[in-house]
Amino acid sequence: MVTFRQVMDTDLSKLTDAAQAWDDMADKIEKLETTYQTKVQKISSGLSWTGISANSAFNLAVQTRHEFDAAQVEARAVADLLRDAHGQFVRLVAAVKDAVKEAEKAGMKVDGDGRCTFDYSKVTEQEAFSLHHDPDLPETERSWTRRIEQAVKAVDDADYGVKLALRESVKDTDGKGDPKGFNGAAQGDVEVYEGRRATELGEKLVDGKLSPAELKEMQILMRNNADSKPFTQTFLGGLGPEEAIRLGDKLTRLSYNRDGTVNTEYLSVEKGLAHSVATATTVPGSINERPPGSPEFNAWLNSPDGRFYREWTEGIRKVGTKNFGSGTEPRYGYQAYVSMLDNYDKFDDQYLYGLGDDIIKAEKKEKGSLWTQWGFGGFGFRNDPLDGVLGLMGKNPEAATAFLDPGGKGPLKNDHLAYLLEERDWPQLANVGYTTTSVHDDPLGKMGLGAALEAAATGYVPGTDHPLGNHTEAQARVLHQAVASLNNAGGAEKLDFALRRPMANILMDYTPDVHQTLARDNTVYRGHDGVWVDNGVTKVSLPEDQLVKIMRGIANDPEAYADMYNAEAHYVADTFSSMPEKVSENTRVPIQEASSALGMYDGVRADVLFDDRDKKIQWERDFNNRLTGVTSLAPKFVPKAYVLPVEIAYRIVRTESHDLMWERIKEAGQEATLENAKQFTAGQKEVDSMVASWARTHGHAEDSNYTKDLIGIGQTKHAEGRNQALIHLRADY
Repeated sequence: MVTFRQVMDTDLSKLTDAAQAWDDMADKIEKLETTYQTKVQKISSGLSWTGISANSAFNLAVQTRHEFDAAQVEARAVADLLRDAHGQFVRLVAAVKDAVKEAEKAGMKVDGDGRCTFDYSKVTEQEAFSLHHDPDLPETERSWTRRIEQAVKAVDDADYGVKLALRESVKDTDGKGDPKGFNGAAQGDVEVYEGRRATELGEKLVDGKLSPAELKEMQILMRNNADSKPFTQTFLGGLGPEEAIRLGDKLTRLSYNRDGTVNTEYLSVEKGLAHSVATATTVPGSINERPPGSPEFNAWLNSPDGRFYREWTEGIRKVGTKNFGSGTEPRYGYQAYVSMLDNYDKFDDQYLYGLGDDIIKAEKKEKGSLWTQWGFGGFGFRNDPLDGVLGLMGKNPEAATAFLDPGGKGPLKNDHLAYLLEERDWPQLANVGYTTTSVHDDPLGKMGLGAALEAAATGYVPGTDHPLGNHTEAQARVLHQAVASLNNAGGAEKLDFALRRPMANILMDYTPDVHQTLARDNTVYRGHDGVWVDNGVTKVSLPEDQLVKIMRGIANDPEAYADMYNAEAHYVADTFSSMPEKVSENTRVPIQEASSALGMYDGVRADVLFDDRDKKIQWERDFNNRLTGVTSLAPKFVPKAYVLPVEIAYRIVRTESHDLMWERIKEAGQEATLENAKQFTAGQKEVDSMVASWARTHGHAEDSNYTKDLIGIGQTKHAEGRNQALIHLRADY
């Protein structure tokens, strides 16, 4: 094993010196070959010598000549391997030395074994006393030591690979000449030999013949080379798609025990396998620059660089619907393959698009769900491969947008989103008993769809902070199609559990567009049904009834609905901040729009509470706790256009949310009647209070005629908004 001292002391220039010596030797062998050809082989091939001895001499000369050729190939390959090693070691040793410098800069002293301790000579006596009693210092020292150890470990991994390559390069594998002669098929790339060895180990693992030492060897190979195309394409090409699926499925089974615990050794190899697929299938350029099916993409597929991608994807298609399990517990190729891919999250956007499209085509061809799970597939097993690929797209917004955008240009135009939301037969779980078989929905179904939908419509990975708005037309088209398809399929008001939070986050991201739709007075929005660009800003108009039904579906999750409400309240505070001091249409309109929008929210809230009478108080408490909780006071969806200082807007919204909490809970306690539904006015009171707070900050008394006039403006609009929402939701209203 390579030590820290060796890393710091080794003279790497010896490798390039040795490489030059091997090249020089190849040159000398080449001269010897020429001499042999002219002085020896020429005699055996002449016409003056015939008979058995001549034939024997001729064959021997051909064999010897081949060995001269093979010796040159082998020597030059070794030279290339040494230069390859030099390049790797220079980079990795530099990383070790950089880690040492950073540790020293952080106040550490690094000893000859790479161990870090704080250097008290660089601080005052008083500082040293404090540090001696700092309980966190030992862990800080250990963390710097671990960082250096990891950098040294990377050098050791590379050293293993170089030794492997050098050892294999001098084995006679060309099948010609002397069986124990020189290797005329020697390669000058370390990663190629590592890839071949990984293939051997992978095949042994599938057959159950991998020893513990070989498992560690495979871990090293994966850890050291998963980012290398020569390694990954050699490794995967050696296995082939079918064997790779078998390997992935075997690793999934070995990585997770029946009790849910994890075997980290096998899991690290499975992650390395997934990482290898990601590296091997990388396509130059982005999906918008070179979309699948375009002339540019097809030209690349037919190039030497694209050959592996083409052959690999064709192979996966052939075995994607093959059953690798049993008749009673099937495990189809795509299921096992995506289960393995799920262990990595940085796949090429073109590859994800193509894989998802291939699975959809396979489903349509089968005309039914292939993926119904019979029995327990095991931890880590992806029952629904398409939802798994969608989950991977959730981590790659460009891929998600391209895959779900119904208005994509050229080869990217597709009906994927409509298929997923309106047509697809989503997989179910089947429990087989002694006498009966029960089939039910997968509780984790559509989790991947939700992630992909959010990434596609917002342009960001779910859960990451980002500013509100600034969408592309493609992203907005995804939202518009999602709302339409969910309504078309009748699933808007009873939105799937897995889609509630993603749809809430999407609509929060489009708060200005949602606000204008719910305001019900913007003729520009009401005149559009779709996406358009206004002065460089993408806007989307959603049918009012469809939007309200989506909001109702989201409201089955009180916390998600509270976050939407919170984003709307902050947006209203923002619009109020730019109102002029004198009453005019520029003050009336924002108040009317806010009243209508929050009236719609109150209408949806009323419908939720009347539908779920037994749980309505708890729903309202969850809603209010989220609305007034610390985490909801500074939402990540903050409009860039705030004129009013953000902290003032937060303070206004926070105050109103707390003050109206008991008012909302009181409303929830009412008897579920249509007459009481008309008494849901908390939203209007919030607008009233915001107006009063705004007026006060502009020098107007809360009981002044000016303030009263502003507060009175929105009463009718709030009632209209609330009642219209209930009309959309309740046939009996």
